[in-house]
Amino acid sequence: MSHAIDATRTVAELATEIPGAAALFDRTGIDFCCGGQRSLGAACKEKGLDPAEILAALQFGQSLPSAGSTDEHWRREPVAALMAHIVDTHHAYVRTAVPRLQGWLEKALAAHGARHPELFRIRHSFSGMASEMAQHMAKEELILFPSIRRAAAAGSAPGSSLTPPVRMMMAEHDHTGRDLAEIRAASGDFAIPPDSCGTYRALYAGLEEFEANMRQHVHLENNILFPRALALESPHADPAPVPVAAK
Repeated sequence: MSHAIDATRTVAELATEIPGAAALFDRTGIDFCCGGQRSLGAACKEKGLDPAEILAALQFGQSLPSAGSTDEHWRREPVAALMAHIVDTHHAYVRTAVPRLQGWLEKALAAHGARHPELFRIRHSFSGMASEMAQHMAKEELILFPSIRRAAAAGSAPGSSLTPPVRMMMAEHDHTGRDLAEIRAASGDFAIPPDSCGTYRALYAGLEEFEANMRQHVHLENNILFPRALALESPHADPAPVPVAAK
């Protein structure tokens, strides 16, 4: 299925609908999760990118015979299936990756901390983010997701509104995004120092993978799950993008 592509469309829409768009945004540094409600034109301007070049790449990707899968099907699948996917894929990844990365970080600090003080900045940001993510995922799994599941089963969201907890989760996503940006800046975009050991290299590769997984994680929630959840409060309205939480 072909979708209209132009610079006025939001980054979130394009990342969801266009094969390869999320990967392209990853490579070019365009934020399609927390910053997904901006137009592509605005996002390109912020990054100093030529919108025409990005649009041409998106058009090319859409024209390929086997362009790959997109996230658009999550707009049609039962919302319970989307939440199960988030928990089983992304929450599970975080719980597995965090202790592994923390172990590598401590080893790298012991061996290289004296020569690379940036590792202490990385540990500070990563440790705080890991602690907050543990609480964040617990709130989603124990409170928000069951509430959305009940509302979906009923066809509406009676009683207390889903809006306050959704906005809280989005604000926490913004905080996680800032922590990841601080880690990337401290590492020099995960540039491997010449004197690094195997653990150091594994740490930076793991942190970059963690960042990419988190972008997809937040994208599915901010740009697909949460708009669908809030639409249950107005079941006859089209799902609208959730306003970006104030930064």
